[in-house]
Amino acid sequence: MSTPAPIFPVLAHDYNSTLVQHACIYELIPPDTLSSPPSSTPDVPKKKHALVFIGGLGDGPHTVPVIRAVAGLMGEQLPEWADVVEIGEVVSYLRRQLGRSKVVLMGHSTGCQDCMEYVTKRHDAPEVDGIILQGPVSGREGLVPLLEQDERDYEASLAHAKRLVEEGKGDDEYMPRSLLPVGWNNPVTAYRWLSLASVGGDDDYFSSDLPDERVAEIWGGIEAKVLIVPSEKDEHVPRHIDVPKLVGRWTAACKPGVASKLSGLIVGANHRVEYPEGQQWLAERVVRFLREDIVTSGEGREG
Repeated sequence: MSTPAPIFPVLAHDYNSTLVQHACIYELIPPDTLSSPPSSTPDVPKKKHALVFIGGLGDGPHTVPVIRAVAGLMGEQLPEWADVVEIGEVVSYLRRQLGRSKVVLMGHSTGCQDCMEYVTKRHDAPEVDGIILQGPVSGREGLVPLLEQDERDYEASLAHAKRLVEEGKGDDEYMPRSLLPVGWNNPVTAYRWLSLASVGGDDDYFSSDLPDERVAEIWGGIEAKVLIVPSEKDEHVPRHIDVPKLVGRWTAACKPGVASKLSGLIVGANHRVEYPEGQQWLAERVVRFLREDIVTSGEGREG
């Protein structure tokens, strides 16, 4: 029998989303702020800054336990920071409505691609002060071996997705299970599949075979501070990939002072950092990054 997911309190914030009705962000709050029985208005101290967690495909509040370890240590050592779970509207809400000065995005898995998209593309959304990439992996390099292992045709899956996109159905039609890895349980549109699995797709930020010019274009355009913390034993990274070398390639392409010197492998950790030792290491590293690279770097950005 599996262990039931732990119960943890959150404060739900309604915000105006142009994409999703009744959208909320969830702020993790210390259990000791709740009365017994819980009241409808817990006495939650107002925070000065915010760390926004962005999960990967299929993730929800319970699927990535490491974020609660991070939030716990933040509560002890950085009490002025809040942790909360379309990103631009969330950042705008945090700055304008809640008055948060520093805002940092923390991506897990494909949430890392969301962070990269936010800080590398031109848009009118408010800037963030930093990003944390936990478990950044290439969807393409991780998916191809799975398809081959399951005797699924990678090229056929791409051709099917491309045809739907060309017909204007990329955001409306889902990929058939027969063209996805066995055990893939998340519905995925044709456009999303192309983004994940094709060379040069929207999500193709972390592949080890990207040319130097593309790596320089991606990482050299980042202005916000970056902490890169891959897992040493990430099951979604092919064994032939030298992850420390790859991280070194990324950081070398950044402008001076952008890539944090705290970047490094989470020793012994799997993709979701499910073991206490890895969670503690990551929590300490995130707190140091927020304190040393973000708080000490001047005033928060405008939003």
